[in-house]
Parts: sequence; structure tokens; C-alpha cells
Amino acid sequence: VLTPSPIEGIGCWPFRKLEHATGNGLVEHLGREGISRAVVYPISAILAKDCMEGNREVAQAGEAHPSIIVPFACINPAFPGWQGDFAACFCDLGFKGLRLFPTYHGYALKDRCFLDVAAAAQERCIPVVLSVRVEDERQHHWLVKVPPLEMTSAAEAIRSFPGLTFVLSGATYNELLSVRRLLQQNENWYFDIGRMQGRHEHPGPVEVVPRAVEEFGARRMLFGSNAPFQYVKSSLLKIQHAPISESDKKSLLSRNAVRVLAIE
Repeated sequence: VLTPSPIEGIGCWPFRKLEHATGNGLVEHLGREGISRAVVYPISAILAKDCMEGNREVAQAGEAHPSIIVPFACINPAFPGWQGDFAACFCDLGFKGLRLFPTYHGYALKDRCFLDVAAAAQERCIPVVLSVRVEDERQHHWLVKVPPLEMTSAAEAIRSFPGLTFVLSGATYNELLSVRRLLQQNENWYFDIGRMQGRHEHPGPVEVVPRAVEEFGARRMLFGSNAPFQYVKSSLLKIQHAPISESDKKSLLSRNAVRVLAIE
């Protein structure tokens, strides 16, 4: 199974020990699940002042496993000198995409720093993963409560950069529905299924997949496990047991990510 995913991470997390959070550990874990290729970002960059420490770790993992790991950089545009980090990642280190954590890094999607980094990504045709959330808010450390990304602002950002490919990561089904209503005319956005759970009138995680296919179209959905915060298997089972066509399953598991993220 060729399964590129935008939601695999490596690195340290200060609030709990994460299994499979090294390059070698993640590769071994993915291999046991039949996953042969994955997009990987630096977890440690989420809370670090200097994102480049984590980016270099991902770059080294990508060099060690070039056929498996597709490196995505984490940039904090609110941090002075982010332009140098951007150039280092995409001119020197060979990163293939960008992952942003606005709520963790303390900027809004209307702020100049975001508009500048988005414009830089659009100019170089670099796909951008917008993190809606990393962990369920109920699991946050009591001194570090981080709200999810606000969907109205995400929709406005997507509309403002029609030439830029956006992937919303960590959104719930209801959040995605709200974005869908705001982006009826926009085709430059996609989402992963890592945290797409049923809510209220919508059923559980397996049943919600065919509803999402019907609502959004299979072409807009990417496989994502949010590993190592969640088990890879749980996201795989959502698709494997969903009552959708085999063609749609292949699209969710690999074809869409290859197309949307320009993975060779």
C-alpha cells in the first residue's frame, strides 16, 4: 500500500512520551502497517523557539530513508528571521511542503506574517498544511491550553490564496462542514481524516467516512493518522472498513496525497 500521509511526526513532546517518534521508529511502525511512504513534520518545532532544530531532525530522517519519508518543514512566521529558515528548508534541505501551527505560535491568519509566508509558499508552489489542532483539547496540559484554529479565518485564508494548496489537519467533521459552507467556490483545499469523528447526528468514525465522501467528494480527503499522537491503525481501519468503493479507498489512501502534495 502506497500511503503518503501529511500527519506523521517525529521528535520530542514535553507532556508525554511518544512511541515511534524517531525517524527509525516511525519507519518501522509504518512498515508494520503496510505503509511505504509518508509525509513527516517535526513535532518538537511546535513548542520550540527555534523550529530549525526539529526541521534538521526531519531532514536527517529523510536522508536516511529517502524512499519512505517526505519531509515537511515547520516554520513560525511570527519568529524573527523566519525568511532565513524558509530559504534553508526549501533551497538547501529539500523539504517538499510546509506545516503551520498558528494557534501554537500565536498569530492569526489575517496577520502580515502569515500573509507573507503564504505568499512565499504560493510563489514556489509549496503545499501548506494548516494545523487545526494537535491533540484533543481535553488532553492538554492544564498550563498549556491551546484552542483549535478558527474555521472562519481558515476559510478566509484559503480564499485569499487561490493558487496555494491547503490541507486542513486535525479538523472534526462538523468543523469541516462549516468550512465547506464558506468555500463553495474554492477548489484549493483538502483535509485529512485523522480527527474526523462523528458528532451528534453523525455516526461513529467508520460510518462518518462514507458521509464525508458523499458530502465533500473523495478527491478532497487524505489519509492521515496524526501519528505518533494517535495509532496509525485506527485511521487505517476507518477507511478499510468504510462502505465505500475500492476506487475511493485507493484515492483516500494514496492517490489523493500523490496528486495534491505532488509526491513522486
